[in-house]
Amino acid sequence: MELQERLGELLVVGFPGQQMDTSLATHIRNLRPAGLILFKRNIVSPEQLARLTLEIQKLSLRELGRPLLLAVDQEGGTVARMPPPFTQFPDAATLGTSGCDSVRSNSGIIAQEMSHVGLNLNLAPVLDVNLQGSTGLMRLRAYGNDPSLVARCGVAAISATQGKKIMATAKHFPGLGRAQEDPHDDLPVVAASKEDFYRNDLLPFRAAIQAEVACVMTSHTLYPDLDPENPGSFSPAILRGLLREHLSYDGVVITDDLEMGAVAERYSPEDAAIAALKAGADLLLVCNDVEKMYRTGEAIRDGLSRGFLDSSDLVNSLLRLDILRKAYLRHPNLVDPAAVAAYFSA
Repeated sequence: MELQERLGELLVVGFPGQQMDTSLATHIRNLRPAGLILFKRNIVSPEQLARLTLEIQKLSLRELGRPLLLAVDQEGGTVARMPPPFTQFPDAATLGTSGCDSVRSNSGIIAQEMSHVGLNLNLAPVLDVNLQGSTGLMRLRAYGNDPSLVARCGVAAISATQGKKIMATAKHFPGLGRAQEDPHDDLPVVAASKEDFYRNDLLPFRAAIQAEVACVMTSHTLYPDLDPENPGSFSPAILRGLLREHLSYDGVVITDDLEMGAVAERYSPEDAAIAALKAGADLLLVCNDVEKMYRTGEAIRDGLSRGFLDSSDLVNSLLRLDILRKAYLRHPNLVDPAAVAAYFSA
């Protein structure tokens, strides 16, 4: 297929509703994204979610000729999009103290329940090392302050998740565990030395890559000793140099939400899209504002036609996505809502 016709596949986008309707169908047809991300606003019950994912995949297979990535942030604890009767788990910090076997068990259950309702991509686990103690931004979402423990628990989560044919995501590269500011609001600055970063923060990501994690999510954070000018999501030094070359990662790189304050205060949607793709991202995540989703898609097309983006880079991103789909979505999961209702009622 011509490259121009596939540029929508560089997007993962949100949507407002809870059922397949004309608006959602038009959203998928027009944007032609790689996938959709679901939030609490989209989920009422397991049966409703199963009906929704079934209709989404039937439409995508019929009209786009491929299944969609269907993603959630299901970390457990404070970040969990799937409400009861889906199984609820503690924060990663609690699990880290009880050991990586519990992480493996819980991650397997999360993946199993995701598979039942037709989801296929978990934007987890968090591999940030909480090096700020009780004041750290990631104090609840990180497995702990020991890089080796975080690495072991991260690999346990990844292996359990991907063993159920659900894609896992290592986040937030190259590490948000030293941050105190929240990138949802403003740009964190992490002033650790390169040597300290390599010794501590990168250890879990190195282990995740060796465990063949499906995706890596970038961080909207400035690391002056790694790149004094560009936040991680927009840094060629961090994404191409550190992640691709130094850590030898050749899987799919997805940005964190490009609508976060750390991005929106400094970049237009168009500039953010171009900068992230030029830095080495494969998928751009835009979660809430439909207008910004369309502006981001148009920016990719415009960036290619005007020479701001290298066509070979975009082709490589699409090839990575093709490999990911082949590994996990060769046989799309078209779920049975009635069987889902029976499973969860039991």
